Amino acid sequence: MSLSIGFSRVEPIPIALCIEINGQVQRKGNIRSGLIRKGDYIYHGDKLITNNIGFVSIMMIYEDTFIRIYDNSTARVHFDKDKQSMNSELLLLAGKVIIEMGKNCDHYFILNTPSTTATFTKTDFLAEYQEEILLDKLRYSIFTSLNGRVELQNTNSNQSMYLSEGETVVSTLAGKFLRLDTFRSNTGIINSLQNFR
Repeated sequence: MSLSIGFSRVEPIPIALCIEINGQVQRKGNIRSGLIRKGDYIYHGDKLITNNIGFVSIMMIYEDTFIRIYDNSTARVHFDKDKQSMNSELLLLAGKVIIEMGKNCDHYFILNTPSTTATFTKTDFLAEYQEEILLDKLRYSIFTSLNGRVELQNTNSNQSMYLSEGETVVSTLAGKFLRLDTFRSNTGIINSLQNFR
């Protein structure tokens, strides 16, 4: 009598699809690693890294959300469909992203940076995380709401605020918020931050 035991392999479930790419974009993940190509699936926990001319646009599969990750950026994508909340999350470790949510999407999107958590729905939104070498390695996040409302919470001070359509806010690792004119130049941001410390 022989006994054979078969193990079925559980296929990983993709959470996003690469719809546009420029330059070289690396993926580091548990399922796949290496260069991403247009049409590739993105999986829960994948870290996407763009080079100095890199750009990638992904579409979240389970909701009407598009994420554009720009040059010199590092971001990790999360979506656990087994969780009751069903919220997508993006951890922005460096660089710039634009997130566009469809107006029919009922889920919240959560964007985390090293200093701040942004929570929003049905909103188009820009975020940037920088480390200024010239300012004693001052690290800060910049958030701009193109439409809709965004809740910001500084994770170091636990202060929170709402960002309305057309507003821009800087959140620092020191736990402070600073309102700026939308689309202010980088020079203006640096001068404001020096005066704000």
